[in-house]
Amino acid sequence: MELLLELTEVPSVSRTEGEVRMGAFIKEKLLERIPGLKDTPKDLLWHPLPNDPLKRHVVGALVRSARHTADTVILTGHYDVVDVADFGKHKSLAFSPLEYTKALHGEPLEHEVQEDLLSGDYLFGRGIMDMKCGLAVEMALLEKFAANPSDLPVNVLFLAVPDEEDSSEGMRAAVSLLVELQEKEALRYLGAILTEPSSAGAQVEGKELIFFGTVGKLMPFFYCIGTGAHVGQYYRGLSATLLASFCNQLMEANPDLVEEVGGEKVPPPACLYFRDLRDSYSVTLPDRALVYYNLLTLRKYPADILKELKKIAEQAFRQALDHLADSAKSAGFAADEFSPLVLTFEEYLTEIARENPDIKSKIREIASELANINDDRERAIELLKRLSERDFSRKPKIVVGFLPPWYPHRENTRESAPDLLVAKVAQKVMDEAREKFGTEMEIKEFFGGICDLSYMGYKGSAFDPFCIAANMPGWGSIYRVAVKDLMKLDIPVLNIGPSGKDPHKPTERLYLPFSLEVFPALLEKAVKSFKE
Repeated sequence: MELLLELTEVPSVSRTEGEVRMGAFIKEKLLERIPGLKDTPKDLLWHPLPNDPLKRHVVGALVRSARHTADTVILTGHYDVVDVADFGKHKSLAFSPLEYTKALHGEPLEHEVQEDLLSGDYLFGRGIMDMKCGLAVEMALLEKFAANPSDLPVNVLFLAVPDEEDSSEGMRAAVSLLVELQEKEALRYLGAILTEPSSAGAQVEGKELIFFGTVGKLMPFFYCIGTGAHVGQYYRGLSATLLASFCNQLMEANPDLVEEVGGEKVPPPACLYFRDLRDSYSVTLPDRALVYYNLLTLRKYPADILKELKKIAEQAFRQALDHLADSAKSAGFAADEFSPLVLTFEEYLTEIARENPDIKSKIREIASELANINDDRERAIELLKRLSERDFSRKPKIVVGFLPPWYPHRENTRESAPDLLVAKVAQKVMDEAREKFGTEMEIKEFFGGICDLSYMGYKGSAFDPFCIAANMPGWGSIYRVAVKDLMKLDIPVLNIGPSGKDPHKPTERLYLPFSLEVFPALLEKAVKSFKE
């Protein structure tokens, strides 16, 4: 509890200096609580994020079993949190759980929130559940393991990473670190346990959850290039926003893009951005517009989705032209004729390269100029805009591709010995919960919210990362995943976390009886069950 409060009091909002302080604080606590790390400095991990303007770090420690084994279990979690803009008048207390919980008494709260507050079983605050509690329990267990290494059947590798709430830059950086440790320290990873709160991944009334895998995430975009014309000569041009609107009509909430596996399903695609890309007011038709989406996956791979995106764009283009022709006919105007043209970003770049043979070096140059833009998606969109200035064909078109980030899905297929071992561990945890604590738990195949477990290895074809790389503006210069290293890992995953409600809301709260009394014992059981 003491450690949990200390961690929560650091305002480690994603992509702020608070993350830097949080990483340093965790490092300090590891050295303080595990004295042996001073004698074995190589077991204290302090790994910088590449080219990070904030100079954030992955921080962690390796506690070795006295049995001199290569078998290693990873405990991991993120130390960043979302911002507190929605905390209103209590914003200054958001990172002080005891004071914030006290301040909520007397506030007009929803009935369920009010009941939880009055029960005394919940502690409120930003990050208290998502996910400072998971980190506090992991660190407390690490201290316990370090004090009794002869009682530890496996090595335990603790990794705390920044940036999960934004684009998992921390865990993406940790991929290469995991490969380095695997090779230099001859570690054999039996599994990775993330301690995200279970309610962030799914909710089942009256039960705590264990997850065997995680959903994947892609960010497909439609970059619509029209033909400008004065609005007084509307039918002489083709509005890019008209193209985008038909793309959105076919893409948003499209049930054909909802995947279901064993009764678990993802929500439909949701539009996160829809706008023209003009820099100033104009009475001409917008000639460029962009729309992008949140798309979750369970088994579909990028190449298959890209084919579906092209079909949607082709259909949208035809519908837009039909709409324009019908409108002109009804209004009694003559309209210019256009032909549908849909390209993947890879195809579009190939076209541009015909007139710009230096385009690859130009992309790196533009990406460098955009370094001051903090958002990866905004940087990629600006890159798209600048590339289209080198498109001398001037033909209306829709370009489809992907924006950052990319989260590969992970599924436990029970087809390999490592996957079967993780399933066995989960069963032992469930038995322990029921027999020792009277707590019922349930297995879910996929953590429903994106999480860092996506980067514990890649089971798909090597072609899939290539498809992403080739069709993401700025891959390698704006955004990257260490694909070669990722494919060297195949670590079975589990998520076993604390209990609580309302992550990312001002009513975020931790259920103390399970989270601080039951969950730590279950996590210890999970680690030791890998080699029982």
